[in-house]
Amino acid sequence: MSDGLPFDILILAVIAIFLGLRLRSVLGKRTGFEQEYTRDPEAVEKITKAEMDTRPASSMNGEGISAVQMADPYFSEPEFVQGASSAYRMILSSFAEGDIETLKPLLGYEMNAGFAEAIRQRQKAGETLSIDITSLDPAEVVAAKLTDGVAAITVEFRSKQQRLLKAEDGTLLDGDADKEDTFIDRWTFERDVSSQDPNWLLVETETLDA
Repeated sequence: MSDGLPFDILILAVIAIFLGLRLRSVLGKRTGFEQEYTRDPEAVEKITKAEMDTRPASSMNGEGISAVQMADPYFSEPEFVQGASSAYRMILSSFAEGDIETLKPLLGYEMNAGFAEAIRQRQKAGETLSIDITSLDPAEVVAAKLTDGVAAITVEFRSKQQRLLKAEDGTLLDGDADKEDTFIDRWTFERDVSSQDPNWLLVETETLDA
């Protein structure tokens, strides 16, 4: 990061994959954007504390948001959560549209492979998917840790959505056109804080029972 006005790109987003053709199996059980940070007194204090620790970031370990902030003094939890919520909508939309190229730089290797395969199977079958998020509660960080300089943050999203999977002839295969469902998704994002690359990648997803 530079000493001037720092920027962080929070690259995020979607659901776990069971590689089936049905909506629940694709989006179901197991499952950027640019962010500007401003300096404030708390950030200055974090920087001062971080400078006291002379260990290289790649060797740092710890639990909780404080461990991430120690390794990256410009990290802001509120801004991270705000960005994660925006990404949640963006990635769900890209997945539904089958936009593999948009999703590719947002996901870890295994997630990329799973998403791409699910989209290819859907397209091969001539099926279409629509996802309409009608409400999204404030997201919440539920876990965070730093392992050998790699930060992992799990965010919980609670939303109401209408997800409809249709066959090529328009027949409804999954979902209900007359009602919404509640989803509780937990996504885990990772970033190597010792790297110059500011991107966070989605590496794991889980959908809890609502």
